[in-house]
Amino acid sequence: MSAVYAYCRATLWFLLGVLLVISSAGRSWCAGSSLVVLVDFSQSFAPLSPQDERALREVSWASAKLAQQEWESPVAVLWSRIQTASLTSTPLCVPFAYQELLIKRDNEGSANIGQKLEECTRSTVRSSRDPSQQTPNTDISGAIELAAEQAESVLGAKYLIIISDFMEDLPRGKRPVKYQLHGEHVLLLHRSGTDRTPMEMIDHLERIRRWTHDILRAGASSVVDLPLSSVTAQRVMRALGAKSKTGTDVVVLQGLPDTARPENLKMIATAVGKAALDWPSPLTLAWADMRAEPNPPWQMPPLELISQLVKTPDGSSSMQDFLSHLNECAEGMQRFYPGAANADIAASISYYVSAGTLDAQHIFLIISSFPDLPQAVRDLAVDLTGVKVVMLPAPNREDASDESAYTNRVTQWQRWLDQRHAHVCRIPFNGLTNGSLLGCMDGH
Repeated sequence: MSAVYAYCRATLWFLLGVLLVISSAGRSWCAGSSLVVLVDFSQSFAPLSPQDERALREVSWASAKLAQQEWESPVAVLWSRIQTASLTSTPLCVPFAYQELLIKRDNEGSANIGQKLEECTRSTVRSSRDPSQQTPNTDISGAIELAAEQAESVLGAKYLIIISDFMEDLPRGKRPVKYQLHGEHVLLLHRSGTDRTPMEMIDHLERIRRWTHDILRAGASSVVDLPLSSVTAQRVMRALGAKSKTGTDVVVLQGLPDTARPENLKMIATAVGKAALDWPSPLTLAWADMRAEPNPPWQMPPLELISQLVKTPDGSSSMQDFLSHLNECAEGMQRFYPGAANADIAASISYYVSAGTLDAQHIFLIISSFPDLPQAVRDLAVDLTGVKVVMLPAPNREDASDESAYTNRVTQWQRWLDQRHAHVCRIPFNGLTNGSLLGCMDGH
């Protein structure tokens, strides 16, 4: 009897071991990861502009690379829309799962996911421009809950990208859905919508901060926000991948005074090109013309320089290409002469500081007559610790009647920047030289 008992006991333990192995294997296979992309189709945000389309292509390219190189397979992908009732929205393109294969057959593997995401980008942009698909209200909470339900069955990492102005606008009498997240890594890609407030950019950034706080409180593991105009594939990969702070963020903010020499913009391009050789890679440059509130800056597409031989979505990675595009950018920005006399400098700085949140080094060049610092932004909470700010002041012609007022304005702005812990260097724009600008950007 004892031998039979021992045999049965051994058999039972063996079967339990087999079941545990099968169960473990099942969990491993089902773990995978998920990516949900939510795009705002409300009338306050849609249609997607050419600049938005560029950013969306960067997102697609980065997502394909992450799926191949970092994320656990299979990767479940869903693109959905933010609309009046987002929980009932239909996918923007056919959902699919990407499985990295050791042996790839035709139309499988990396080329396949890149192609699918590219097709999804095109169809999303096309649909956003169809007035019949735009909705009068904006249910962001419902869209986040839909994304959470989609990813709930995934045991591995969950990634959520939301593209919106983040102005939730529900039908009268409807309450926002109380969403619950499960450790998602969230990327908020934002720009102002069609609704403008007197302090549009400041209000917009405060709205993004509130959403970040609420999403973290609802159970997200991390939240990173980036303006759509400053999205690059490398930044998306850092936001949803390692999240390490690397590279250099360079921002040129111009509001060319009517006495300025616009050809000096080429000198800025030359100096940045020389300095870029010594700055940490990748280098991301945004060049924008500041506008008076409530209008956001008008920005050229960001330029990116990667020291390694890494191909960007448009296929260029060389220093020669970067310098060529940088010079074209400087020439193109001369058309904004003269600029807005009351350019919204403080809001522009806040906006682009948030754009460089994933970069290790920050350099701002500000060309302006530095109009009177508005009372409403004198106490604006913006942290410029570690940011190098090169002030490039020039007067307007009307300053000839009171030159001391001009110098007092510039001094007041320098004090404002110092109080926010920026490293400030100042050079008169019309007296700019390559040597003086390089010295300023290097901290001398």
